[in-house]
Amino acid sequence: MASPPTTYQEDPRPAPAGTPLGLLPLATALAAWCLVLARRSPVPSEDGVSYLWMAERFAAGELVAATGPVFPPGYPLLLAPLVAAGLAPAGAAHVVGALALAATLWPLARLAESLGGRTAARAAVWLFVALPLLPRLAAECYSEPPFLLLMAHGALAATRQRWGVVGLCAAAAFWIRPEGSLLAASYALAAPRSAWRTLLPVGAGVLALAALRALSGHGFDPLPIHGFHQQRDDLPAQGRIVANLLATPGPWCEAFALAGALCLPQLRWRDPARRPLLLQIALQVGVIAMFVVRRRFFLSCAIPVCALAGATLAALPQAWRRGLLAAALALAAWSGWTGGIDADRAVERDLGAWLRPQLAAGQQLVSDLPRVAWFAGQAPLPPRHHTAAQMQAIVAAAQPAFVVVRTRSSRSAWPELAPWLTARFAAAELPPELAAAAAARGVGVFARR
Repeated sequence: MASPPTTYQEDPRPAPAGTPLGLLPLATALAAWCLVLARRSPVPSEDGVSYLWMAERFAAGELVAATGPVFPPGYPLLLAPLVAAGLAPAGAAHVVGALALAATLWPLARLAESLGGRTAARAAVWLFVALPLLPRLAAECYSEPPFLLLMAHGALAATRQRWGVVGLCAAAAFWIRPEGSLLAASYALAAPRSAWRTLLPVGAGVLALAALRALSGHGFDPLPIHGFHQQRDDLPAQGRIVANLLATPGPWCEAFALAGALCLPQLRWRDPARRPLLLQIALQVGVIAMFVVRRRFFLSCAIPVCALAGATLAALPQAWRRGLLAAALALAAWSGWTGGIDADRAVERDLGAWLRPQLAAGQQLVSDLPRVAWFAGQAPLPPRHHTAAQMQAIVAAAQPAFVVVRTRSSRSAWPELAPWLTARFAAAELPPELAAAAAARGVGVFARR
């Protein structure tokens, strides 16, 4: 895909956004903010502990166990060397997440510079820093930070028509999140005569992941999470494409704030530089609409959104740019500081830590709270809300020593599960403070009679 002629007016002033060293202060501040939020987060996210458990298994050389969960293994593989070196799994995730977001600023700046010059580059990186959710995702051990770093480098390589690099970035991103393949697809659709080569590394990456899982005894399936989601009966909105598209604006605004609005004026299909970025956004949103709408999911297209938004912001008067960015940064700081995981979720960590020595060698714990299972040294259940019948089947198959379940939740199966469970398990005797915290959070702990 040939680069379009430059039509914007270059800013003659020095451009710190154009070089890694020039971005270093902002990148350092972003990484530090991620680590501050990590320190404020009482526990990782529920998906996060599954990644951490996989990373521990990779670090221990347990390939079969590490590749067993439905989540892609790319992110845990990144964490595994740090875990093997002795770093705590959550600490490894915090370091990788903070560094990945900081490192994303440089390729994003260069991408935005190709759209609107140096001012656009500066605007894009500030808008990325001001995204309300991203630092929290790094703090909560989600996989988006390294995923976005790869997506940014792939999009930058495409501006130089380095299609092999684009494909390699997309393949690596696919190992972290399945949406990574859409990076290559967007350029192949935008410029099929030349960019079709991006698809070859992606195909190799998909086959390699399928082969890894097959060699580990899990079948030749690169994306078990897709089959898992297809069987879920706890997501009534899944696959309702029209309804999900209509529900998009609210979560879109929550995910992107100012950047989500500023990218809209850049919807110029005939511009060859913008077309693949628009396709990335369209494909990502389409995938979300076919699943369920969650604000976090939209961040998979944060790179094209911020690059396009930066070009819009660059065209505004300087006073407007500064005012809008100041407001966006203030919103991001407030959202990061006040949002996130509730402090009383720490009881899930404390329960897991109390249960860990209680579980004799070979004994099992079953819990529909993934954090409790991970802190107790057990594999978390697959990520879903279980019905009473499903929990009964899991408990009956595992014959566990302890069961820990939600007893107060809008989606809890406790009223139906309680008679069956209490006939086989008795309420565990917890230390008084832990018992009070568990009761306040609506968590029941039961030991086999």
